[in-house]
Amino acid sequence: MGKAFFIMIDQLAEDLEFAKNKILENRLLAWSSISNKNKNNKILLLPLTGKAWVDLQIIQNKFVCGGIPTDEDVMQYLWRNSEKYTSKSSWRSNKAKKNIGYIFGKSKPGHYLKVVYKHVSEAFQELPKNISQQSNSFSRSNKIDAVSGIVSAIDEVAARYGQNPTNVLTWPLNRVFQLQKAIRIATIPNYKLAEPEIIKTIKKEIIKELNNGTES
Repeated sequence: MGKAFFIMIDQLAEDLEFAKNKILENRLLAWSSISNKNKNNKILLLPLTGKAWVDLQIIQNKFVCGGIPTDEDVMQYLWRNSEKYTSKSSWRSNKAKKNIGYIFGKSKPGHYLKVVYKHVSEAFQELPKNISQQSNSFSRSNKIDAVSGIVSAIDEVAARYGQNPTNVLTWPLNRVFQLQKAIRIATIPNYKLAEPEIIKTIKKEIIKELNNGTES
């Protein structure tokens, strides 16, 4: 094994540590008094909530409903999750909306597209997945789900902690999913959760390097 091999392993180890710390940081931010505002951009985004997710679903925003997002989808998402968002129409809200449009128009192509994808990814990072549910197969069903996944999560958390579901809808989804995990671990014997995807991916890369380029 040459020097390049050990450099690669060291880099992957650093990436793994960084990913772990980032996940832990995002978990705490979901509960922090300073909130989880995206301060790296001129548009300050609040944590994605169940209510915002439902609102975007109603207007068929592609970040929520699937498909290739357009500039309009990016704008809708930025506005709905902006700290200045309000459902009421006024000169202040119109001005705030136009300001987001101006900032978006002056940004580099694709910049805020990446910001939105990152925002969604961090919100669903804690979505509980049972190890037994992991599969590479894809199946299609014509049945309509009895309850929306978001509503199911809200109901589970609200019932456990004696909260009004409409209040839980305003909580960051990252927080809701953390509580959902805690509930299942506490109430379901031998319940096992899958590792976060980013952690699994990096570990696979490390194993691949150790096995001379193969995953087994």
